[in-house]
Parts: sequence; structure tokens; C-alpha cells
Amino acid sequence: MQDYSISIFITQGITILVLIILIIYLMRQRRIIKLAKRFEKFSLISSKEEEKSVFDILYDFIWKMIHRLAKLLEKSAFFSKYASHYEKFIQFEDKNRITGMDYIAIKFMIGFVFILLNILTAMFQVMSISAISVLLTFIVGFFLPDIYLQIVFQEKRKRVEEDLLKAIIVMNNSFKSGRNIMQAVEIVKEELEGPISDEFKKIYLDMTYGLSIEVVFERFYNRVKLEDAKYITSSLTLLNKTGGNIVKVFGTIEKSFFDKKKLKQEMQSLTSASIFVFRTLCVLPFLFILVIYLLNPGYFEPVFTTIFGRILLLFTVLLYILYILVIRKILEVDM
Repeated sequence: MQDYSISIFITQGITILVLIILIIYLMRQRRIIKLAKRFEKFSLISSKEEEKSVFDILYDFIWKMIHRLAKLLEKSAFFSKYASHYEKFIQFEDKNRITGMDYIAIKFMIGFVFILLNILTAMFQVMSISAISVLLTFIVGFFLPDIYLQIVFQEKRKRVEEDLLKAIIVMNNSFKSGRNIMQAVEIVKEELEGPISDEFKKIYLDMTYGLSIEVVFERFYNRVKLEDAKYITSSLTLLNKTGGNIVKVFGTIEKSFFDKKKLKQEMQSLTSASIFVFRTLCVLPFLFILVIYLLNPGYFEPVFTTIFGRILLLFTVLLYILYILVIRKILEVDM
């Protein structure tokens, strides 16, 4: 009990120390801004800088900490290789401000924040803190940003897939007017908006660095992981090695993409009813369980308290997962 009281006292001391350091830093930044404002009329700077708010100062402070932690992590070969997987999440406008290692640093900082919240929760509830709970809390905080990044990436990937046909049409029209590939890519990045414009800005930047056409579009495919992008890469690689009429090649690609998009829309209209029924059947068991629980809270108690009930619950969950996988496989149509 005495050891536990000492650990709580140390935790409280560390928390208070961190808060004091943060308050001192914010007060120091405020004092710097006030001094700069006093001497502003004596300076020769014509433009007047706006005073930063507390949130802006805190935001800059957090990013400074992220960059410092990223520099420390760069010394590790493992984290450097791990950070390369996060390059696809960086937008073109942020390529000089954010690196893949910054994402790793953010994951570590969120993990530490989760540990701090776990400690504070246990401290206020007067509960003991185990090493396993701290480790699990850190793991949850460390991998939580990946869920958000994957959701954003899937949304971006979907928009790129929808706008890729527009990019091919613009490039094909550019080739018909006598422009080369680099000029066509430049027109796409200027004319279109959204993720497809961001990707073609990266393609244009790679081409200005002197990379070959097949390498540039191979990097594009590795970022978006779309079969259409792979088809473009294969066509350009073959065209670059064997020669040929690029207008005809891109005309064929445009027609192929247009037919594929039209067929996909027809398939979606045909399978929309089946997908709706499938989603309804997936939700119904949970609604059924919720209604029974509200009517009789003790109805499912044997499922969790007896060995037979736990075995039955495990079997039901596995059967439900198998049902979802089988039906999704049946409804899935490869284009």
C-alpha cells in the first residue's frame, strides 16, 4: 500500500511538472509577442504581422515537438523503413512540411498521451496501474491514427478512381493537339481538382527530376493501388519500349475506361437491391439482441456466465463472420 501511494505521488508530481512547463512556455511566448509589439513602431518592416493566438502558439509548439521526435527516430533504420509506408498519405502541398517520419512521431505522441490519460484516470479513481494496461493503452494510441489515415486514404483512392477517366480524356486531347506527355500531365494537374490533381502534381514533379515514364507511373500505381493505374503503367511502358502512336494508345485506354465505368454503373444498379438486403440482414441480429435486452436485461446472462453459453457465443460469432465473408464474396464482382 505504501509503494502504491509513492507511485501515485510520483505520477501526480510528473503531471504537475508537465503542466507547469507548458504554462511557463505559453507565458514566455506571450511576453515575446508583447515585446515585439512594443518595438514594432521602431522597426523598418512595412508589413504588420498579426499577433498569434494561444492556440496557434500551442499548435506550433506541438509541431516542433513532432519534428524533434522525428529527427530522433530517423536514426533508426527500422523506423526509417517503416516511415516510407506513410509517404502516400502526404499531399503535394505538404511535402516540404511533413514527412513520413512525422507520422511515426505523431503515433508515438498519441500513444504517450493515451498512457497519460490512463494514469490520470487511475489516479482519480484510486486504482492500481499495471504494466500490461500501460502497454495496451500505448498500443491502442499508437495504431489509432492508422484507422483514420486508412479511412482518408480509401476516400482519396475512390475519388482518384472516379476522376482517372477525366485525366485520361484531358491527356488524350492534349496528345491530339500535338503536346508531349509532360505537357499533358501539366494540363491535367492544372485543369482538374481534388486528389487526382494532387497525384498528377507528384507525377509532374517526378518527371522534372528526370525519372522515366514507366518509373513515374509505377510510383503512381504504388501510391493509389488501382488496377486502372497499373493498366496505364503497362501501356506506357510497352509504348516506350516498342514505339507506336500514343494518340491511338490513349484513345484505346479512354474507350476501355469509359466502357468499364459504364459497366460498373450498370452492375451497381443491378446489385443495389441485393446489397441493401445483405446490409439489412447484417444489422438485424444486433437490433434483435438490443430489443430483447431492453425488454429483459437478464435474458442473455447465461450466455456470459456459463461455459456452454460462452462456447455457443463463440460459435455464433464465428458463424456470423463466416456468413458475412461468404455473402460478400458472392456479391463481389471483378471488373
